[in-house]
Amino acid sequence: MGTDARLQFSFHREARLPDLHRNESWRGFSAEYSRIGGASEYSFSFTGERHYLCLHDLLLSDGNVVVDGLRPIQRRDLRNNLTYVPTGCSVSGFAAPVDRVNSFIAFYFDPEEIAAEIERPFRDTDNFAMVYFDDNRLRATLEKMRALLVQEREPDRLYAETLGLLTAIEIAQVQAGSVKLTPGQAGGLSGTQQKQVFDFVASGLATDISLDAMAAVANLSRFHFARAFKKSVGEPPYAYVLRQRIERAKVLLKTTKMQVNEVAVATGFKTASHFVRAFQQAVGTSPGSFRRM
Repeated sequence: MGTDARLQFSFHREARLPDLHRNESWRGFSAEYSRIGGASEYSFSFTGERHYLCLHDLLLSDGNVVVDGLRPIQRRDLRNNLTYVPTGCSVSGFAAPVDRVNSFIAFYFDPEEIAAEIERPFRDTDNFAMVYFDDNRLRATLEKMRALLVQEREPDRLYAETLGLLTAIEIAQVQAGSVKLTPGQAGGLSGTQQKQVFDFVASGLATDISLDAMAAVANLSRFHFARAFKKSVGEPPYAYVLRQRIERAKVLLKTTKMQVNEVAVATGFKTASHFVRAFQQAVGTSPGSFRRM
């Protein structure tokens, strides 16, 4: 995927730049979040090799968007609005936000790479631009992706990959008129595959385990692995790995004198504060209190 296939901005000289801008990439897709404080007028454009999906949280005093040179589309209140631009289409326009904290989360994905995983081609003939629409499921998924990018710590790779695949599947369903994409009969993991994946997770809890790596152990695509894993285990890969991290942490807290931050590192959490929050949510008490029980 070309590194230039992102939304391009041109801020007016008197305007301030985004006060937060973050990009993250994973195999087959990437996401970026921008937060713009104040009335910062800007122009934008996009033409790339990837499909583009955006969730807006914008209020404008003026602005428009033009898709493939057609008649400009104008709307002032873009909060919770979605825009989808498939590869081959171009989009441009300008925006004059009102004086508030405005933001957007943009998602880009490689149609060929993702199509190979979900066994549903993103053909030019059945992909069309959609400007300022809403879909509850798709919006909820992008809101989760946004939450990953606004946090200070590095996003959890396994969770991000899961959200990325889900986003691509959901926009394909919207484009297809909400037809469910369930190619073939969803089967679970074999006993051998399940043991291999469990062993892989157990031996790598201190590392950044990815959906890509777990799927490779089972010799499946990420999409098919995630479905098969949930059918066999009863929970998504991300939830299983998180539960295993917490269980390992409980053992370390009871059987060693490791500090809380050391336990966090040993169980694969990005920061001690992330570990404490996750532990409290899962166990109902803090790591320190659990150790004293």
